[in-house]
Amino acid sequence: MVTNRKKKSAFRLVAEWLHLWLGLISGLIVFIVCFTGGLWVWRYEIGYFTEKYQRVEVRDRPYLQPSALIAKTQAYLGGKKDTGATLSNLINNGRGRSVMVGYTFGKKGIANIYVDPYDGHIILDKRKPSSFEFFILFVRAGHRFLWLPQKIGSPIVGSACLIFLVIIITGLIWWYPRSWSQKNRNRSFKIKWNANWKRLNIDLHNVVGFYASIFILFLTVTGIYFTFDWFKHGMYRTLTWKTPVELKEDEPSSDTTLINKPVVAVALDHIWRQTAKRHPDFGRIVLTAPHEAKEPYEAMVFFGDGTIIYNRATYFYDQSTLKPLHYIDEEDRPYGELSAGEKLYRMNFDIHTGQILGLPTKILAFVACMIGASLPVTGTLIWYNRRWGKKKKKAASPLA
Repeated sequence: MVTNRKKKSAFRLVAEWLHLWLGLISGLIVFIVCFTGGLWVWRYEIGYFTEKYQRVEVRDRPYLQPSALIAKTQAYLGGKKDTGATLSNLINNGRGRSVMVGYTFGKKGIANIYVDPYDGHIILDKRKPSSFEFFILFVRAGHRFLWLPQKIGSPIVGSACLIFLVIIITGLIWWYPRSWSQKNRNRSFKIKWNANWKRLNIDLHNVVGFYASIFILFLTVTGIYFTFDWFKHGMYRTLTWKTPVELKEDEPSSDTTLINKPVVAVALDHIWRQTAKRHPDFGRIVLTAPHEAKEPYEAMVFFGDGTIIYNRATYFYDQSTLKPLHYIDEEDRPYGELSAGEKLYRMNFDIHTGQILGLPTKILAFVACMIGASLPVTGTLIWYNRRWGKKKKKAASPLA
């Protein structure tokens, strides 16, 4: 019998074999990582709408100074020592958000007090994690470590993501039409919604997977960054053509020889005014007072909606003189001083979480994650139906 079907090349056969068996082996891990990643995209929105203490009524008046917020919370706590305060979520542009004033007492004592920034009213004394925080920690633990210890789970997730890269690439090879006839084009680019469920499942796997592949690739590559140093360094070299600088993960030290120091609340007022004046377009500011003699004051400025981190600005001040200190950690290097490649490299987290351009990219990231989670399911069904579905049908048919 003569056939016009083209014989598959060895390259294509190997690609299809890799796609099938690597997909079956890593499918469950890929499903968990993609599904939890999709939930993680909306962590800020879920928290804002489910936790009432994060919201306050917007009023046509300025926020209280940090010193006033500290005085209110200290009075509530019974006059705790004026050290180690952190003021988070100082929000600009009239968004109705509460301010968290956090204190650390000794090694284990922590108090996070949420206050109304307009009048200092205590909204919530938050000493224990909320159900939302448990949910977020649970989702993140699944996404990053499969709920295993970090040293075990992280390499497993990273390896599965590397395998997923191969699966995506080999899947595109398998998807690529061997001829560009009208029939093949329709199969490759269109979903036949009125087909039986088996054909519909194939279309959802092939067609939807093709359209989402570029976004899934971005999310996967930027995710592997968090597991393997060799991958992170390779990404840095590729984008910047430079040798990676070892991150010191440290901050400058205050002069411990000086005795007279400004009161923490007064110092934070000064830093707050200076920071807000320097960046009137800020989205969120976090002020941190020193816990120990050598630590500096720190002001972190976030822009946009306050969740973007790649272009944040960080400032350090000596706790005795309030003199600006030079950063040590390269992560604190001013964004404007970076090269184009270094800027793209620093965007990695915001690209991975979909928050790089706000709501549009969050939606894209969420949809890509959900499609990524569906691919192991639809792919396994295709394999099962082709391996056993036809046999069952044949066995049920009458003998000739």
